[in-house]
Amino acid sequence: MELYVEKRYLKIPVKFAGENRRFTLSENGAPVYAFDAAYAPDAPDAEYYADLRGYAGRTVALDAPENFVPVFCDAPAPLTPAQNALRPAVHFTAERGWINDPNGLCFYDGRYHLFYQHNPYGRLWGNMHWGHAVSPDLFHWTHREEALFSDMEGAMFSGSAVVDRENCAGLKQGSETPLLFFYTSAGKRSTQCLAYSTDGGETLVKYGGNPLLPELADGNRDPKVVFDAERSRWLMALYFEGRNYGIFVSQDLLHWTLLQRFDLPGDDECPDLYPLTADDGRTLWIYSGAHDMYYVGEFDKKGLYQPVQAVGQLSYSSAAYAAQTYFYEPGKPVIRLAWNRSEIPGAPFNGSMCTPMEMTLRNIGGRYYLCAHPVDGIESLVRHETRRDGETLCDYAQPLRFKACRVAFETKFAPFSCKVYGLDIRVETGGVSCGEAFLPRTEEETMQVEILCDTTSTEIYLNGTAITAVPHVQDPEQASFSLHAETPVYFEKFRVAELAL
Repeated sequence: MELYVEKRYLKIPVKFAGENRRFTLSENGAPVYAFDAAYAPDAPDAEYYADLRGYAGRTVALDAPENFVPVFCDAPAPLTPAQNALRPAVHFTAERGWINDPNGLCFYDGRYHLFYQHNPYGRLWGNMHWGHAVSPDLFHWTHREEALFSDMEGAMFSGSAVVDRENCAGLKQGSETPLLFFYTSAGKRSTQCLAYSTDGGETLVKYGGNPLLPELADGNRDPKVVFDAERSRWLMALYFEGRNYGIFVSQDLLHWTLLQRFDLPGDDECPDLYPLTADDGRTLWIYSGAHDMYYVGEFDKKGLYQPVQAVGQLSYSSAAYAAQTYFYEPGKPVIRLAWNRSEIPGAPFNGSMCTPMEMTLRNIGGRYYLCAHPVDGIESLVRHETRRDGETLCDYAQPLRFKACRVAFETKFAPFSCKVYGLDIRVETGGVSCGEAFLPRTEEETMQVEILCDTTSTEIYLNGTAITAVPHVQDPEQASFSLHAETPVYFEKFRVAELAL
């Protein structure tokens, strides 16, 4: 059908369990944009919206299901309270649609940018775009326009950002520092591409010289770019296939040469690469994968990456996946976000981000451990807190009035059990268990346990060296926190805080 784009958004009613149908937009006889949606004109579960801002005021051809009736609108309709009932209280979610990996993380002009894998047309994976949101503090997010649209070359898979302050790529226009976004175009071939912004991240333009790298292995993807100041070079970490990863080098962010390939046992996808200065003063480089297996290493005299110890593990049986750090700039904390794969049942949106974490490196018993802790900004979300520091407890119970809470213990003694919104957690001498997840204890004397609970998942941290995210839909009938120990346990720190934005 011919379609005059009279308003920005085209309404797409959808049935969650329906069969996907293809929509293809064409101009001058050539397809320019396509997506799949479970179109259901009668009694839909939700409405999604095709953003056609690039075609406003023009006539295009639309190949759509036979019974499709086009309806345009100026803005998406707000979701109902019932549709929002399970929206996480203090964790990022898309307004509508599926999300997965965090992408293009950077801090610029006082704002944290979060781009993310996004399906604007349903609550399940597909139609990969890049969504976008900004925040002053990593908790209060403002949704922005869809940033990168899939095109006829492929879907927009994961990648990273660079704040190009020295204009190394030569893409600067006007006074703004260019922001560069490296991503995988996943079509018939999987290639590494570039988009850039000259207006502070509001608008992304795909680079005319794409791809920067051709397909080098079936499905190679997820470029992460960082500057190696000591050697005055840019590095790109890239996933190849199986458990094989690599590092590329560049001087101008446009032309890349393979430096090396190596295996990261137990992992695949979504590499991350960044330097950390350990608590003993030694600066080392972390190379991690989507499952949070990681190397701690350094670059040798030839500039090759060399692990200094066997592979480590940070996450255990976790819904947290595909974590990425914000673009590294010296003197700033290393902050990362991970996708939380916990389902949000029945909602027109699905998936969330885990709590933003600050990354550190500690030498414990002669081994380096990558550590993760919630960023300090979480303190601003505390609405009510109970403290029982320096007390001995056997039984404790407290009702919870908010959907999100944080529980923090510090003790040298165990065992004891606790329950938060109906989720059972067990603290033993050797570690912490919850469902299928077991977090092992390191050689430290004190056990520091932090539990963050929201509507559909609970995150647990043990001494920062072991973490997990457990899918768990809150039971309103069990809106409480409780603790039980067979014998009294002395807590150096014991706090229950309720959280809200």
